[in-house]
Amino acid sequence: MSMLSDYEFNGSYNKLDDDVSAEFYLPCMRSSISYDRISGYFGSTVYIVAWDALKEFINNGGHIRVICSPFLSVEDAKAIDDGISAKTEAILVNALKKEIDSMLEMSYLSTPSRLLTCLIANQIVEIKIAIPRNTSGNPAIEKLYHDKAGIFTDVAGNEVAFRGSFNETYKGLSNDGNIESADVFQSWDGGKDAIRVKAIRDGFDRIWAGQYEAIKIYNMPDEVKTYVSRHASGYKWEELLREITVIKSKDEKWTPNKAKKVIGLKDHQTEALEDWEKQNYRAVYQGCTGCGKTVIAISAIRCQLDRGKTVLVLVPGKELLYHWQKEIARLIGDLDINYMLCGDGNNLWRKPGALPRWTAASQTGKKVIIAMMDTAVSPEFMSKITQGEHLFIIADEVHRMGSLQRKKFFQIISGPRFGVSATPCRYNDPEGTQAIFDYFGTILQPPYTLKRAIKEKVLTPYFYHPITVALTETEQKEWDKISKQISKLYASTANSKNSDGSEKKSAFLDLMKIERARIIKKAANKVMTAVDIIKHSYCDDQKWLVYCEDITQLTQVCDAVRTEGIDSYVYYSDMPGSREETLEYFGLNGGVLVSIRCLDEGVDIPSTTHAIVLASSRNPREFIQRRGRILRKADNKSYSELYDIIAVPNASSADADKSMSIIVSELARAIEFGTYAQNPACIADLKTIALRFGVDYKQFENGGFEEDEEQLK
Repeated sequence: MSMLSDYEFNGSYNKLDDDVSAEFYLPCMRSSISYDRISGYFGSTVYIVAWDALKEFINNGGHIRVICSPFLSVEDAKAIDDGISAKTEAILVNALKKEIDSMLEMSYLSTPSRLLTCLIANQIVEIKIAIPRNTSGNPAIEKLYHDKAGIFTDVAGNEVAFRGSFNETYKGLSNDGNIESADVFQSWDGGKDAIRVKAIRDGFDRIWAGQYEAIKIYNMPDEVKTYVSRHASGYKWEELLREITVIKSKDEKWTPNKAKKVIGLKDHQTEALEDWEKQNYRAVYQGCTGCGKTVIAISAIRCQLDRGKTVLVLVPGKELLYHWQKEIARLIGDLDINYMLCGDGNNLWRKPGALPRWTAASQTGKKVIIAMMDTAVSPEFMSKITQGEHLFIIADEVHRMGSLQRKKFFQIISGPRFGVSATPCRYNDPEGTQAIFDYFGTILQPPYTLKRAIKEKVLTPYFYHPITVALTETEQKEWDKISKQISKLYASTANSKNSDGSEKKSAFLDLMKIERARIIKKAANKVMTAVDIIKHSYCDDQKWLVYCEDITQLTQVCDAVRTEGIDSYVYYSDMPGSREETLEYFGLNGGVLVSIRCLDEGVDIPSTTHAIVLASSRNPREFIQRRGRILRKADNKSYSELYDIIAVPNASSADADKSMSIIVSELARAIEFGTYAQNPACIADLKTIALRFGVDYKQFENGGFEEDEEQLK
């Protein structure tokens, strides 16, 4: 067995510069016979034991002592602090049982949690419960308890102590990046280091012995020990640890960049890649906006590049063309990759022999071709592709590949395929949807939902404020007029026996529905309401997004916001100036960014905390992406605020009209989105409105049709 003194540890470790697990934590555990730890909350104790080095530690005769606290309500904490002993044990038993159940129910924690119960039952881990009293009068004790200190000791009595924001995680310190920094002290160095080790050791021992009046210490209640033993029954810690090691090896297998300073994958991302492999590397991944679909796809790219495949990435627009190149370089920059961009004036592929050579199998270099979809589906491009099993095809926003023109690409022969989208099913287009699945493979189950992403803290919690506005008198009259025409056309089309006449009426009916939809999309009261929200709620340095329907609406909002003295910027496809510079300035300085559709896909500003949606859409993809865009996590961002402005006409003239999809589907989506908000009561009015139109909103909750965009302008 090695000794701690065999190593020369750094005086400090930081996740940005060091592989903390390999360089510090694991060598300490393998060389020690005891580990004393103040871990904060009881739930985090599970992370202390989920390491492959634990086996060597236990074989050394190792023993772990942990001081931790349960989650307590304010009332329970006060009852304990007041010394109501009759209640104390019941409170602790209830709190600890609840945390044990919660840990075992979480899929990614169930195995390490079961391991913890085995170690407690076998007396390898000993836990004492600490309830801090009012420590404001003694900052030294408060610091000692909250600094998450720890001490490793070897058989010779050498000790290594650490103190800092040191949080072990199930997936690994260096991989998951949850260790910020730690100061490390060695007892054998003598001098100040030895003094610091002794101070941390004495502090831990005094807390363990209950010698600080400011921290009340309790042994784990017997009822909880019995509860733990029951959950450990029938399991062996060696087998559970072996299972954890296998799971962690999967994480390492799929990590996009093996170099330092790059975060690893989250559990749902690893699960997706494992399932994709099981489906013979052909599948569609459905995940909510912000869940890391691009990271999953780039991890798949690394896997296939390592297997000698040539990669072809299909993207819907020019923003994503460059975004993908930057993200691939960022995440798998340790590979020497050659890139070819196709589209937006990048015409190298047109040169004789260029595309056939780039898409051919390669024995030496790694090649990634990134092409805009409309370029890739052109006859010229497809005719130049070197087809075969060596080719790996990825489609971002894969639902867009199901249109009449783009699905012609599906004649291309390839090996692995992977499609990603928040809404891969095309609403009202079953043929296009099936064509996608026939080519790329079925959806990996289960889809990664907004509800799960928030529960697992992949996205930020949010408050949802759906606000309905009425049409103006002029707009309502026009709405009623067109609605009557639509009702008559429905009746005459249904009764028509002339097929040619019926087709003409059907085409005219579609035009009338589009004309009526424009009234909702451009309702004047939307702009007034949005400006009023910003005027009363915006604070300096905040970052707000406003999604508009068209240039006219965008200009109205932007001008009105500037009139209020608030910085505002425009962002749309044909805008003068640089869109990239606009986003960069907005990201640094804040203000109100007023945009049209081009922020729907791929362009991220995670620090945005507020959004207002004016643009109506019957397209679930647009609805989900616009609202999901602001839920991405960022530093110092604890929640998001979303204002949804929905124009609703008077329903009286539409009772017999069954073509109200732009209203009905938008209400249904808003109700679904509000269900997972921090304020779910916000949807009560929307349900009432849906009932007023005589529609069951639940029937519209699925699908993701990418409409012909020109058709609805």
